[in-house]
Amino acid sequence: MVGSKMYNVDLSDTKTKIVLGVAAAGTALALGGALYYMSSSKSETPSGSADTPKKESITPKEEAVPEAPKEPELTPLEEADKKKAAGNGFFKKSDFEGAINCYLEAIDLYPEENPVEKSHCYQNMAAASEKLGKPEDVVKYCSKALVLNQKYIKAIQRRATAYEKLNKYEASIKDWTAVCLIEGPEKSMKSGYMATSDRVLKAYGDEKAKKLMAARVPRLPSHTVINSALDNIHMRDFHTTTKPETLENMGDKLYIQILSDIEKKEYDVVPDKLDKAISEEPAKFLNQLRVLRGIFAWVMADYQTALQNFDAVILDTKSYMRLKVQAHIHRGEVYQAKGDKNRALADYNTAVQLDEDHPDPYLHRAQFYLSIEGLEQAIKDLNKCISLDEEFAAPWTQLVYGQYQMARTMSPSLLDEVFRNLSKMQEKFPNVADVFALYGQVLQDQRQFSAAEEKFQEAQRLSPDNVTYKAHVATLKMMAENNFDAALVLLNEAHEKDPKCDFVLENLGMIYIQKQMYPEALECFKKALELVKTEAEAAHLSALYIGIQCQWEVCDEYNVKPVSLADLQDFSQMMTAPQG
Repeated sequence: MVGSKMYNVDLSDTKTKIVLGVAAAGTALALGGALYYMSSSKSETPSGSADTPKKESITPKEEAVPEAPKEPELTPLEEADKKKAAGNGFFKKSDFEGAINCYLEAIDLYPEENPVEKSHCYQNMAAASEKLGKPEDVVKYCSKALVLNQKYIKAIQRRATAYEKLNKYEASIKDWTAVCLIEGPEKSMKSGYMATSDRVLKAYGDEKAKKLMAARVPRLPSHTVINSALDNIHMRDFHTTTKPETLENMGDKLYIQILSDIEKKEYDVVPDKLDKAISEEPAKFLNQLRVLRGIFAWVMADYQTALQNFDAVILDTKSYMRLKVQAHIHRGEVYQAKGDKNRALADYNTAVQLDEDHPDPYLHRAQFYLSIEGLEQAIKDLNKCISLDEEFAAPWTQLVYGQYQMARTMSPSLLDEVFRNLSKMQEKFPNVADVFALYGQVLQDQRQFSAAEEKFQEAQRLSPDNVTYKAHVATLKMMAENNFDAALVLLNEAHEKDPKCDFVLENLGMIYIQKQMYPEALECFKKALELVKTEAEAAHLSALYIGIQCQWEVCDEYNVKPVSLADLQDFSQMMTAPQG
């Protein structure tokens, strides 16, 4: 019967002997009676004889009681194996509690010199607990198995899954990292371990990003980030020919100063001046100030302040149409940064509807489509943007970037057209650094390293304050020459020049990983996390941080070698794909 206990009868037990003795005696008596019957019926003499001899009674001989056959005595190891087999039987019949009891007995029976066998029993107990829906017990039994058998893949894998069910992502990531490092990159990819690890990393990153962004203190980012944001809008919507001496309100006068600060790229003073100007309740430039305040709040990841200012402009019936367009565009950017794609697209669409002849809404909607791989729609919007302002460099670089992505993923035949457009764009905008930087990234991705370096050097010459170009040269040195030391020098120079550039910090961290300088890498990612302005960036860096921390701990704990970045198939794509 399923679930009944099994007992081994010990024949040395006194009561057992008595019972067996009674049974044996009964058998002897029965045998004696049969012999008596046979003897008496054959010894009769014929009737009428004179001297008939007297019959003698026959007493049957007592026979020895037969002993029950003895079972061969089992060794402790055999007893344990028998219990384990019984547990497997219960498991197959879905009696998981019975299986666990048998495995526990087997563990007690296994000699100390059989730790692997004990670990298998613990792992089997974890499997039974998994069937019973008890992830805490799964973790407990797998941990016991790993104390006895440290690199027991099945136990590490099962514990990783249980940790995930308990929402203990860091512990789960560490176990999956151990599985991948012990098994090696090739087997881990084929077995799906890496894919599972990536999924858990993403879940961890998403959860961590939400908490990080909610608690984040707004701070002004790198000037490179601010330049990029302002290069994507027409500042003519904010320009004025009004002289400050003709203005009475202090807020309006401050607005003229702020425009001058922005033109001179003196961004550090702008947020405080914007707050001061708005508090003065300016009569003439209030909505211009609100839009600019919203833009600076957005780059500082202060989403609440950004939305308050954009909402105020949108709801103000006295706002100029072009200011309403800018407010919708940048409110869309905030929603996009927060991961609300539907509201972001709705704002971009509204901006287009409000002014179909304004190039900026098409550019920002195209960037949105590029972010979700809507390449055809993005290219359509970028062509429209260019038709409205051919001297606007931003849509040109985005257009060629989109065409290159399409060539890489959908139609390689477009590659020749991409290079023609890069050359055409370089001639049209000979003083725009981003044009040369994009050209360099495409050449690098095509492994034309010498030509790529020339383009990056030209971008640096045109915009020496933009340290991302030096970062691109660093990755080029690493990919083309395998010269990690040279790359490290360039990235440290870039970081020293602009300590707030998260792009440089991330690439610097990646170099430190390659050199197995884990504390330095983690410090870089930690600093970069303080600078990101979107949840997506925070999720990516959070996952990267915990992934590297776990790799470091696993290498030390399990005495395994780390996976070098060069071993990963997507390394070159990760490091050199053109930045949108």
